[in-house]
Amino acid sequence: MTALDILASDGRAVIIAIDHGLYSCPCRGLADRGAILDACAASGVDGVIASYGTIRDLRARFGRVKPVLKLDLTTLTVGSHYPLTEYVLAYTLDDAARLGVQTVLTFIQLGAPFELEALRQAARLAAECDRRGLGYLCEIMPVESRMFPDAEAGEAIVAACRTGQEIGAHAVKTTIPVPVGDVAAAVAASGIPVILAGGAPAADPVAYDATIAAALDHGASGIAIGRNAWGATDPAAAIRRFVRLVHGGGSAG
Repeated sequence: MTALDILASDGRAVIIAIDHGLYSCPCRGLADRGAILDACAASGVDGVIASYGTIRDLRARFGRVKPVLKLDLTTLTVGSHYPLTEYVLAYTLDDAARLGVQTVLTFIQLGAPFELEALRQAARLAAECDRRGLGYLCEIMPVESRMFPDAEAGEAIVAACRTGQEIGAHAVKTTIPVPVGDVAAAVAASGIPVILAGGAPAADPVAYDATIAAALDHGASGIAIGRNAWGATDPAAAIRRFVRLVHGGGSAG
């Protein structure tokens, strides 16, 4: 199976997502992408999810951090809310190769009206990534719907992870399940690295870190955090904290 360049030697990854400006603007804390990239490079972050334009124009600021190219996009929302909208492929693996990117990402919303087409696109992308020796990180999340009345339920997250593996993804990015111990079932069902999304800004950072630590203890391979990193009062400190949390043994202390 294709080796993912975003995984560190311990098999874990801290990924910071800064692609939000592609579909939601303005983003408080993300006005200066270069400063966030500098903080990632200085802190030992493993990967950064970013748009084509960010990777092309700010590549020097990534340092040793691996860029993850978001291949799909959706309609722009002015503000910080995230409505249910369809994501469509906009960039290709040729574009990724031109940027020197080894890992790409697309987004699947399970339970959405347009789920089937997103799954089809992801399946073809996974096969093409294998052909080219590139890594595919599939962001696959249930959305509240008739099929998934509780989008954070353990069985919903297990289904998402297994579906991502069946499609051919090399790793999945998904929602932290409730209860968090169901991460173990998701990892067992998929057999590939499970990266957990950071989600909405946390009201209690201590409890938030404890949840991440518990997820790691139950087999998660890392985190992909956006708003809880660059949206923090001190983004550089928050990023350092997440690196310690993931690569320092999974302890919240």
